[in-house]
Amino acid sequence: MKWLKDRASEPTTYVGLSAAIYGLGTLAKVNEAPAIADAVSTAAPAFAAGDWATGLLLLIGGGLAAAMKEKGGK
Repeated sequence: MKWLKDRASEPTTYVGLSAAIYGLGTLAKVNEAPAIADAVSTAAPAFAAGDWATGLLLLIGGGLAAAMKEKGGK
């Protein structure tokens, strides 16, 4: 458990997670993967600082923004 907490406090963990999401999304042809990876990297500083509430809000908001259709879009 301590190992996970230590990794969660390092910004590079989230950079790596973001890169993994981007790579997996590219391989699986998921169009939203770059936006989700960007949401993870945007939330990284909050997570690394221990501000889980802000980090989760940024991550959820970014994920929703990536998944929602544009108004009038097809």
